[in-house]
Amino acid sequence: MKLKIISLWTVGIMLLTAIFFSGCALFDREEDPQGIATTSVAICEILDSLGCDEVVGVPSTSGELPARYAGVRTIGAPMQPQMEILKQINPEVVLVPTTLEASLASEFSAAGIAVKYINLSDIDGMYGDIAELGALLGKEAQAQALCEEYADYMDAYPKTETEITVMTVMAFPSLFTIATEDSYVGDLVKLAGGKNVYGAGYVSDGTGVITNYSLEDMAQKDPDIILVFAHFSEEYAFAYIEELTETNAVWKNFRAVQNGEIYYLSAADGFGVSANLGWTQALETLKPIFFGE
Repeated sequence: MKLKIISLWTVGIMLLTAIFFSGCALFDREEDPQGIATTSVAICEILDSLGCDEVVGVPSTSGELPARYAGVRTIGAPMQPQMEILKQINPEVVLVPTTLEASLASEFSAAGIAVKYINLSDIDGMYGDIAELGALLGKEAQAQALCEEYADYMDAYPKTETEITVMTVMAFPSLFTIATEDSYVGDLVKLAGGKNVYGAGYVSDGTGVITNYSLEDMAQKDPDIILVFAHFSEEYAFAYIEELTETNAVWKNFRAVQNGEIYYLSAADGFGVSANLGWTQALETLKPIFFGE
């Protein structure tokens, strides 16, 4: 594991540092771009952990951002950044999760705004990009410390494979979708030893979720455990799923629901759409769910 992480510290990445901060030469702008913007709270937290003070744009959010970025201008919702605001801020680059590349790439291109996509779909990928960001930002020591913490944790984490079947549900206030093992929460389930019933045989839409499922298919899967996390607005999203378990015939008949094995996972414990630095708390939360106290 350590060798995999440290191998990212290559001469090629170091060369990118000079290119990244060459400003106009890289992005072909007449202006003099300054600083970094990001559409992601998770990326804000990573930048904060790297000790990066050059952040000039952060996402609008109802949650908390690192105190380091108090007063930094907001650039709109994570999935709908405001290109006009970004043009005014004129950052050197905007850091965006890879899960939003398909939906936002054309907008960034049309606006002439430089963007770098960060892998927040799985934990290993996140740390690979943390290593690269450390080199790009001149924060190699901080990035290496984070990567070593990750490697040490995983070296000590029990590698347990079970036959526990799990369905991961991403909830909205009035609908839901299914997260595959290619999603962040799916990655957590795999690390914790569970078997996602929507696993390798299911192709996601690039964001780790699928839309071509049916209630009939879900009923046939009938998992041992159902994990629910929210895309946003946890209170209303979770209330929606709770209502389904009381009123919908398929949901009421899941063994997991009847046995009390449906769990609502909070962003406060590291769960969510994107991988984040709270992932260790998320794994610790899954342990008693899978294996008891």
